[in-house]
Amino acid sequence: MKLRLVASYVALVAVALALFTIPVALSSSAILHSTLEQTAQREAQLFAPLVVRDDAAAAQAVTDRTRDFESATGSRVRLITSTAGIEDTQVLAALRGANPAPVWGRHPLLQAEAVSVVLPVREAGRTTAVVQIVSPAAEVNVQIAQIWRFRLFVGAAVLLTASAVAVVIATTLARPLHRLDAVARRIGDGDYSARASTKGPPEITRLARTLNDSARQTDALLSSQRSFVADASHQLRTPLAAMQLTLDNVRDTTDDPALSRRLETVDAEIHRMSRMVEGLLALARAESTTASPRPIDLSALVDLRVSTWSVALAERNVALVLDIERPCWITATPGALEQILDNVLSNALAVSPAGSRVTVHVRRTGPAVELVISDQGPGMTAAQRARAFDRFWRAGPPGTGTGLGLSIVKQLIEHDGGHADLAPAPGGGLAVHLNLRAVS
Repeated sequence: MKLRLVASYVALVAVALALFTIPVALSSSAILHSTLEQTAQREAQLFAPLVVRDDAAAAQAVTDRTRDFESATGSRVRLITSTAGIEDTQVLAALRGANPAPVWGRHPLLQAEAVSVVLPVREAGRTTAVVQIVSPAAEVNVQIAQIWRFRLFVGAAVLLTASAVAVVIATTLARPLHRLDAVARRIGDGDYSARASTKGPPEITRLARTLNDSARQTDALLSSQRSFVADASHQLRTPLAAMQLTLDNVRDTTDDPALSRRLETVDAEIHRMSRMVEGLLALARAESTTASPRPIDLSALVDLRVSTWSVALAERNVALVLDIERPCWITATPGALEQILDNVLSNALAVSPAGSRVTVHVRRTGPAVELVISDQGPGMTAAQRARAFDRFWRAGPPGTGTGLGLSIVKQLIEHDGGHADLAPAPGGGLAVHLNLRAVS
C-alpha cells in the first residue's frame, strides 16, 4: 500500500510537471525562433530601399551594411536579381513574386543549422531583386538547450522533493493500517485479547473500534461456548458415575445371561460417554489455555510417555520402535505435549493388530522438530485424512471412539505455533506428522 501511495503521488506530480514544463519550454523555443526570424526580416527590410536605388551611394551603403551585419551576427546577406545559377527553391519562389516563409535547417552558405529569410524587392508591381539573409541558429539552439536543461533539473528536484514528501505522507497514512493489520492477524490466529489503537484519522479510528468490538464479541461468544462445554461436561460426570455404580450393582446381583449381555452393552456405552466427557473437558482446557510455551526436551518426554504406554503395548503384542535424536529441544506449553502423545499413541494402539509395530521418529529439520508416530493399522483414505481433525468425526463405525482425540492434538499443537498432518505410513498404516518449534 505504501509503495502504491508513493507511486500515485509522484506520478501525479510528474504529470503536473510535464503539463507545465513541456508547453512552457516549447513556447520559449518558439519565441526564440520567432525572434531570430523577425531580426532577419527587419534587416532585410532595411536593405530593400537601398537595392531599389541605382546609384553609387546606395551600392556603398549596401556594402557597408552587409559587412557590419555579417560581422556582428555571423549571418550571410545575398542580393539576387536573376535566377541564373540559383538552385535555392526559397529564392526562386521569391523571384517569381511569392513571399516564402522562413526556412530552418542546414544551409550551404553557412554549412550549419540556420534560418533563411527572403524578401522580394518590387518596383512598379514587378519583382526585381530578392534580399536573402541566412542567420546561424547555434546561439538560439544553445539557449533552447539551456532552457530544457534548467527545466529538467528543476523538474527532477521537484520530483525528488515530492517523493520524499510522498514517503512521509504514505508512512503516516500506512502506519495505523499496518498496526490494524497486525492486530487483525493476531485476532485471526486466535488471540482475541488483541486490541487496536483508537488514535489516528477518524476513518481509521472507526475501523479500529469496529475491529475491537468484533474481537470482544467473538471472545465473549467463544468464552461462553467453552464455559458451557466445560460446565456441561463436568456436570455429566456425576450422573455417569451414578449410572456406572448402579450398573455394577445390577450386574453383580443378576444371574440371567441375556440380561448380562445387555448390561455389558450399556456398560460399553457408559464408558464411551465418559471418554467423550473427558475429551470435551480436555478440548475446553486446550482452547482456553493461557500458559506460555517454554523449552522442553522432546526426547526425554517421549521416553517418559512411551514407558507409560509400554504395558498396554505389550498386552496387545504391539512392538514399539524408537528413532529419536537426543537431545531434541522444542518450545511447547507444559502439559500439552503429554496430551498430544497420549492421544496419538492411544489411536495408534487402538488400530494396531497383534504382531505389528508402532514407530516413533524424532528429528530436527532446520528451525523445526518433526515428530512422526506411525502404525501398521488399516490407515485412512485421502478423504478420511482430510476430515480426521474435525470434531466428533470418526473413521470407524458408530460407537467407536469419541472423535475428539485428533481435534485436541490439533488445538494444542497450533497453540504452540506448530501444525499437525496425516499421511500414509510406509508399508501401510497411518503416520501422524507433528511439526514443532525448535529452540533456536
